[in-house]
Amino acid sequence: MGLFSGLEGGLEKYIEGFFRDKFKGRVQPVDIAKRLAREMRDKKRVSVNLVYAPNEYTVFLSREDWLAVGSIAGALASELQEYLSQKALEKDFTLVAKPLVIIQGDEDLKPGQLRVESAFGTVPQLTGEDPDECRVEEFEDTLCFRPLRDTSPVPAVKQDHCFFLVVQEGTQKGRIFELEGFPVIIGRREGSEILLADNSVSRRHASLEFSGGAWIVTDLGSTNGTFVNGLRVNKKELASGDAVKFGSTLCMLKVE
Repeated sequence: MGLFSGLEGGLEKYIEGFFRDKFKGRVQPVDIAKRLAREMRDKKRVSVNLVYAPNEYTVFLSREDWLAVGSIAGALASELQEYLSQKALEKDFTLVAKPLVIIQGDEDLKPGQLRVESAFGTVPQLTGEDPDECRVEEFEDTLCFRPLRDTSPVPAVKQDHCFFLVVQEGTQKGRIFELEGFPVIIGRREGSEILLADNSVSRRHASLEFSGGAWIVTDLGSTNGTFVNGLRVNKKELASGDAVKFGSTLCMLKVE
């Protein structure tokens, strides 16, 4: 069973050892696993019969955290890849290739911070190599684990109009966020697709998802709630001109 097969069980014991000593006050493997799972869920694409999830993931750590994890990064990335495969199976997501995890240092991040990017990637042609083996490449503070087979095109979610979230009140008044056909996380936590610099906004406050030709807002258990046209909601389909409030930040959905 892999390291991340049971987050509540074996992973906690694992953390108590090496990582608890090595990563005091810093990023823990469980944080990376949860962020990857969230990225997989948030960046999924829905086709006619299948739900596709990204197969390539880049985990950015601070320089200090990257150096601390360097000695076991290969094993960690392999376990993360196994975890993502199991998560995709659990959620009935389709992966166009086996997961690829890259762990990379980022000079702009502070200890304890992490950022994840994902993509529906393709696999370079292998020459003189065993295609059933994963090769580790190390360059520019990057540990790269190659996926194993070719990929196929992934259909994108279509939108007939352009959708924007315009900040009407709050510290970012006037800011305009364009919404594309992918789930969007709104919150104060770094790594959110819409990052709101508002202390009344929860770290993961709400999500926006395009479905059935409209955007649907869902509260993610935020402290101060999500409001549409003055009414607190758990989940609500939005129309053009609707006022959506996250904490003290008031936004308006604009459709063109």
